This record gives sequence, C-alpha cells and structure tokens, in this order.
Amino acid sequence: MQGRTTKAAALGAALLLLAAPAFAEPLAPFDFSSPRERAMGGSHVALADDYSVLLTNPAGLASAPREALFADLGIRAMGPVFNFIDLFVNSADAGTAVIDLLAANGYKLYAGIELSGPLALGYADEGLGFGLFNKTSFVLNAASAVNIGVFLTEDILLSGGYAFRFELGGGHLLDLGIGAKGFARGNLGKSMGFLEVADLMSDPMAILGEDFTLATGIGCDLGLRWSWESLAAGLVCRDLFSPAIVAKYDSLSGFIDEPSTTILGDPTYEFLKRSLDIGFAWTPELGKLGRILDSITVAIDYRDILDFFALVPRNAILKLGLGVEARMLDIVAVRAGINEALLSAGVGIDIGVLKLGFSVLGTELGIDPGVRPNYNLILDFSFRY
Repeated sequence: MQGRTTKAAALGAALLLLAAPAFAEPLAPFDFSSPRERAMGGSHVALADDYSVLLTNPAGLASAPREALFADLGIRAMGPVFNFIDLFVNSADAGTAVIDLLAANGYKLYAGIELSGPLALGYADEGLGFGLFNKTSFVLNAASAVNIGVFLTEDILLSGGYAFRFELGGGHLLDLGIGAKGFARGNLGKSMGFLEVADLMSDPMAILGEDFTLATGIGCDLGLRWSWESLAAGLVCRDLFSPAIVAKYDSLSGFIDEPSTTILGDPTYEFLKRSLDIGFAWTPELGKLGRILDSITVAIDYRDILDFFALVPRNAILKLGLGVEARMLDIVAVRAGINEALLSAGVGIDIGVLKLGFSVLGTELGIDPGVRPNYNLILDFSFRY
C-alpha cells in the first residue's frame, strides 16, 4: 500500500513539473464543454459523474458511470445574435444591415453562431473512455471600424483516455488518468474594414475564397482525482504536450483541388495552449431536503494557473469558476454558477435516452473583469444511454 501511495505522489509531482509553460505561441484549445458545464460556470475537474470527464479530467473515468453518447446537436448564440438576425430580416440589403449593427455598437462587437454535432460519439465505462466530436462556428469580431475579423471555423476532435485507481485506505481513493487526442481545425476568413465586411455579408459564399488555414496534430492530458465520501478534488493539465502542424492555403477550394500548389509558404509548428486547473467538489448529505431533492453538487475551480507565467496575464479573478446543481424528480436539474466574473445558469431535463439542456454563459473577452463581457445562449439535445 505504501508503495502505491509513493508511486501516486511521484506521478503527481511529475504532473506539476511537466506543466511548465511552453514558449511557443499557442493555438486556442479545443472546447467541447457540455451544456451542464456551461450552466455551472465552466468545467469542474473534480466532478466525475458523466462522460464529459473524458475532456475535463481523464482521472474521473475511474468513477464515471457507464454511458454511451451516440448523437448530439447543440446551438450556441454568442453576443447580440438576435439583433443581428432582426436586422437581416427587416433589411433588404445584408451589407447595409451589418453596417447599421456595427455603427449602433460603436464598431466594437462580438457575435456569432456555433453548432456542435451532429458528429458526437462517446463511451465511458470502467476507467476507459473515448469520443469523436465536431463543431462549426461563424464569428464576427469587431475591435474598430478598420479591424473587423470574420471567421468560419470547423473543429474535429478524437479523444480517448484511461484511469488507474489507487486505494489509500479509510475510503480514500486516488485516481490517475491519461488522455490522448487527435485534432484538426480548419479556418476561413481574415480581418478587414467595415466596407469589406458589408460586401462579404452581401455575398456570404465569398468567404470560401478567403485564406484557408488547417491545423492538425496530436496531444495528451494528464490528471489526478482524490475522493472520500462526499468530497473530491482534482488536478489536471490539459494539452500537456499537443503539437500541431499549421499550413495556410490561398482558399478552401485551392486546398481541396491542388494543395501542393496553393499552399502559402512553409507549414509552421505550434502548440495548443496548455492549461493547469485545480478544483474541489462537494455532494452533501441532504437530510430532510432529500424529500424534494435527489442531490446537490457544489464545485469550485481555479483555472489556467499557467497563465501567471504569461507576459500579460489575465486578471486572477477571471480564472475562478463556481457552480451549483440541484437535481429533483429524477428528471430536472437546475444549475447556476460564476464564470470569468460573470453569471451563468441553466436547466437540464433527462427524459431517459434524450437529454435536453438550456444554459446562459457569460464570458469575458478582455483581460480584466468588465472590459468586454459577452453572453452566450446554448440549447442542446443529446442522446445517451
């Protein structure tokens, strides 16, 4: 038993040592957060009660119940999307509608639509898990009248993991998990002035002629999770080592038809942004509350600890996440949380194989609280067994 404890402690120390920050300019990580996580203020690395541990902390696979995900369809509206749609519906010219919307917001705007699925396959059981996911997003990010980014992105992620369990005695459990992944990200678009954006919105298919960037690579995650009775703690380094090859082409059609002649320069080698997160979770005994509630879960996390080593780190308060979930009637889950100093909330409905989720999530686009807040609406339908 002592040998197992020593081995686990050594692995934990290795996790911290290997999590030293990378000096290469990182790529944005792949985010396939579930509606539950988003409603609870983001991912929580100490929770281990559904398949999502595969993407948050592979150590949780040792405790996750058997579950299969065979379909998922979600839509996420980012920023004032409904104002955007209303202008398009009531305007005869899409280009004019975009200029009006940008002008009404002082040419500072972040809006978009993200579709997750329909590719969503996953399985978790007895410490083993794997999944295949995709999402498509369209984003308009305006910083000024002459610096407006329009991007169409497709992400595909293949992930697998396994967890080992160490029994420490007295009901204390320590789990070690390792995850492996393969990924691809295709991106179309560029930054331009508002007149160019107006022309693009008048002919949306023109975006297919913009520069196309393809990033492909592999990576790994490493995590720890301790649990005892109703308490749990987790530590994970996501994208511990996730190198990628990034190639740029003059257009998507050029990449499909003649990649060797339309590539712009030599491919570059980059890394997904490494993240070290720590979290705690508590599922208290309900007592008399058990007559009306099935369970209550409270989770608190501190995320992206390695950002402290960045040249310009984000405000420390933005890395704190808090979430609460109350389940009742074996069907309904009510959720709330704080993410990046902004509120989040949501409701989940479990109808056997079909799971429905609705959530509101606040995200901060700046490096300090309140600089550039953005709210997201998420509606998701998943089929799990």
